[in-house]
Amino acid sequence: MERSAIEKIEELCVPNIHEEYGYVYSDKHLYVLPEPHVNTLTFHTLDGLVNSLLEEYKDFNGPLLIDVRDEETVAVYSSISCADRQREIPYEVRAEIVEIPFNRKLDYETMMITLKSKFVETPELLELVKLLGTITEENSATASDDGFTQTVVVRKGIMLHENKAVNPIRKLKPYRTFNEVDQPESEFLLRLSEGGGVALYEADGGAWKLQARRNVAEYLKNALANLVEAGEVIIVE
Repeated sequence: MERSAIEKIEELCVPNIHEEYGYVYSDKHLYVLPEPHVNTLTFHTLDGLVNSLLEEYKDFNGPLLIDVRDEETVAVYSSISCADRQREIPYEVRAEIVEIPFNRKLDYETMMITLKSKFVETPELLELVKLLGTITEENSATASDDGFTQTVVVRKGIMLHENKAVNPIRKLKPYRTFNEVDQPESEFLLRLSEGGGVALYEADGGAWKLQARRNVAEYLKNALANLVEAGEVIIVE
């Protein structure tokens, strides 16, 4: 093939750029070659993230953006790359949350174990545990007969050893976010039922999630105070 023909083919392969009315046009689609990104490193504690950031923050395009996505997930983003307009996600933190059986009936023993192992010990929790310890399930009948009439008294249902009113609304602190931060307190509706059933129903409309994110963000701001003050790290929720 003649050299002139080869040059003509090469010329046709080059995109033609044209500007009109402030817009730039090309007759061929151009692809941006992405910059190499690091693989995302996943932690399960906030302390693991803090320690890594203190050691490696200079290795990324700064400032780094820490996004508290929800009560159990935090992601770290680098600044936007000038080459491909993308962000790296070098770190991510996922809390290991225990399952708490809300909104369904449990027997007394299971509920007592749940309260002692999956909730922060508070005066309100101790009071609830003490209350549940006084509950018995009664199912009995007594009869009296004076020769003329007979009376039968049936007792069935939940009985308290002490004669006291049961407050149905309880403020408790379940473990629902990272262990390093203060667990958000929220209201629960206590329901006692026949057959030995106890249930806790969430009664705050999910407002605890907002408080949990604030607690996580505040913890990170304190732990990374020097980087935040220097403008190396930005924390959002």
